[in-house]
Amino acid sequence: MNEPMATIRKTFTFDSEQDAALLAWLEGCANMSETARTALWAAYQAQREALEPCAPAATLGDVVKAIEGLGAVLAGLQVMTAVATVSDSKVKEDPELAAALDNLGI
Repeated sequence: MNEPMATIRKTFTFDSEQDAALLAWLEGCANMSETARTALWAAYQAQREALEPCAPAATLGDVVKAIEGLGAVLAGLQVMTAVATVSDSKVKEDPELAAALDNLGI
């Protein structure tokens, strides 16, 4: 047995000047509640469609093209590295620092 649906009432406030056209449209409708529901559903569905685009996500081919493009850009760059070398004979180890590093468990 189907039970009747509950009626829920909501109150909206309109600005008499800013919403004048909207108010005139609603008041000209035979069933304002049905008109309001239809308009709200249309707005709701439009918002959902905007948030859930139909376009597919990036394909593997798109990712490969992006990586190839990045590779081409990087190939044109010159990477300079500087390596400093210090002879072991010129540097004396600080015993306190060495002990602290040993206690780090590295």
